[in-house]
Amino acid sequence: MTNEPSQGENKTFYLSRHRALFYTLGVFLLAAFVAFWAANMAIGRLWELSAAEYAAVFSVAAGSAIIFFFAFSLTEKKPTVTVTESGLTFRKGNKTSFVRFADVTGLRENSGAAGKLLGIRKVEIETHLGVFSVYLSSEDVAAFLSVFPLREAAQEGERAACVLPAKGARAVAFLSCFLRVTALFVCLTAVTFPSVAALLPRIKDGLYFLLAIAALYAAVLAGGMGRLVYIAARFAGYSVRVGRDRFTISYGGVSAGEHNLFFDSVLAFRLRQSLTERAFGLYRLSAESMQKAKGISDNNYFPFLLDRRSVEAIVGAVMPDCHAGETRTAGAGALAAYFETSLWFVLAAAIMGIFLTPWMLLLLLLPAAGIPIACRRCRYLLGEKIALFGYGIIEKNILCVAYDAVKSVSATKNIAASCKGICAVDVTVGKYSGFFAVGYLKDADFSELTEKLEKKVDKPE
Repeated sequence: MTNEPSQGENKTFYLSRHRALFYTLGVFLLAAFVAFWAANMAIGRLWELSAAEYAAVFSVAAGSAIIFFFAFSLTEKKPTVTVTESGLTFRKGNKTSFVRFADVTGLRENSGAAGKLLGIRKVEIETHLGVFSVYLSSEDVAAFLSVFPLREAAQEGERAACVLPAKGARAVAFLSCFLRVTALFVCLTAVTFPSVAALLPRIKDGLYFLLAIAALYAAVLAGGMGRLVYIAARFAGYSVRVGRDRFTISYGGVSAGEHNLFFDSVLAFRLRQSLTERAFGLYRLSAESMQKAKGISDNNYFPFLLDRRSVEAIVGAVMPDCHAGETRTAGAGALAAYFETSLWFVLAAAIMGIFLTPWMLLLLLLPAAGIPIACRRCRYLLGEKIALFGYGIIEKNILCVAYDAVKSVSATKNIAASCKGICAVDVTVGKYSGFFAVGYLKDADFSELTEKLEKKVDKPE
């Protein structure tokens, strides 16, 4: 039930309107348990009560629940949330708390199977300090969101078309998972089995080793496939609406929900492509938001593969100038720097090959094969407000980040990088986002990047 707003400004909503029912059910079950065991101890016949004795146990439990229900209903101080001009006021018993609208970074709306049955929806309010959850009736949710003056609502005519998962995205995701896991274990077997077989006295022992790898492969593959099945079931009917100030992510099925991710809470976008996804022109997109960067929320707003047009619509809504300018590269000098980085691995493999078996020298091929790919994929763009970094060896990564969102950058040099005038750069977005090793930049470009960061206007925490 919703109270009428006082003086046409504030509006109050009652929370947890089914709380008395749930508590009463708990009291009934607890009273039935206590009465059942008390009857067993008093009568002395374990698990052999008569029908009349079962009726007595039920009567005691029902009576306790009825008494509790009326007592709780008369003394209950219903928790409320009041929408004011500047924020939300929560009252639960004698405790009152306040959340400013300026601290809110996102809204989520969810309803599980039990919530649908009882007509309850869960609204999660994401802030810089944490996530606050309120449970409202299905009728109150629309009214609550309509008086929530967090952002100016987008006009219907200004919304872009809905962004849907790419056609065949689920099939490509399963294929990509299968090929990645299979390739990983094929490489693992090719490198380790010859050495293990040379050390084992019997061929049978080598077959047991292969069987162990096959069992591990099956477990990892089943875990990856199971995760994709869970995502497909949870986010059935998934779509993204791009508004003037937010993304509205909707999905339905067993668990329905609607999430609102506001543009000004997005710090960076990360795009990834495996070899399989690259062949189909699809991307895995993730957003680094304020709450995620602080370790508060790890919600995945974009769980499915998207095509290039959808990615450009989403990223371009927040960072419209992310492709303004020409991309740069560290040049062929990065080859020598990458080779020096891999040299320690090569030396370790060679030493292991001396003491174990020459088959270990197969490890030498891995860094050598990755060097040209790594050099070719490292491209970057330094725009006026946005930096874009493309990096990765086997998996292609693209990081789109606003200068205002960068917490720190660091550069490291080895001998080859110092000679070529380049440096390996790490970009940090948030405390819990880790860092992004975006590859090699020219020294002059790194200086330009730091100058742009020095000119940025820090946003208030």
